[in-house]
Amino acid sequence: MPIVIEPRGRGRPPTHPVDRVRTKLWFNAVKRSSGLPSAYALEMTFDGERVRKRETDVARPRKWDSYEKGAVVPTDKPGPRNAVEQAEARYPGTVRWFRSPLWALLKREEFDSRRIEDALRTLEPEVVAVLFEAKPREHEHAPRQRSFDGEGVRQLLAIASFDALVAAVLLAALAEVIASPQLRERALHLYVELQAPLRDVPELAGVYPELFSLIDQRCKHWVYLSDNQRMDVVIFWQGVQADAERRKVADGDESRSQTETA
Repeated sequence: MPIVIEPRGRGRPPTHPVDRVRTKLWFNAVKRSSGLPSAYALEMTFDGERVRKRETDVARPRKWDSYEKGAVVPTDKPGPRNAVEQAEARYPGTVRWFRSPLWALLKREEFDSRRIEDALRTLEPEVVAVLFEAKPREHEHAPRQRSFDGEGVRQLLAIASFDALVAAVLLAALAEVIASPQLRERALHLYVELQAPLRDVPELAGVYPELFSLIDQRCKHWVYLSDNQRMDVVIFWQGVQADAERRKVADGDESRSQTETA
């Protein structure tokens, strides 16, 4: 279960579990994009003038250490000390990790179908090309959404990026808004199948367990007990991973058995 970090000092609100994951993921993206080895190196890059070397030690804010742990969330507001903007200026593309629409959805902000569609349009071009038609139709200002079918699932699995994951969660939310069991099933199947490849994405290193747990609780599976009864079921990612590992072992045993028989 996600853990809310209690504030150390008076007046500081607890860190929301979603913001904790959001910050750690963004930190990983900045660190990887920079090629720098540590939070200290990033602090020297962005706040070097605030680091003072003393006779016996170094006095520094340790802001980036807190970002790495997700204990402090950068304030993403206009100003000279906006770390998100500072990082984006030096390492373009990192801001999308922090400002992804996924975070608002996981924090259970209200999303109607229009807001979900707008959010889908902000994703990386490869994902948008799968979800939307190439050009607007006559007398329309924006391309329409494509029907999300098995081919769409296959294409997003081939992309296997963070934004493909975001698309799966947004589509699951859209299915909830428009009450579509078929879309919900496809979106959650996509999410489950993306888990294995995303565990190898460098930016998700050390973060994916918390991220997947948050998504599991937000995107529950629908199980119909009868025509007029539906149960919401949480399938945790650990169970999916364990089941995949069991199947892999079973397939290996079967393959060895067939080889020995031959």
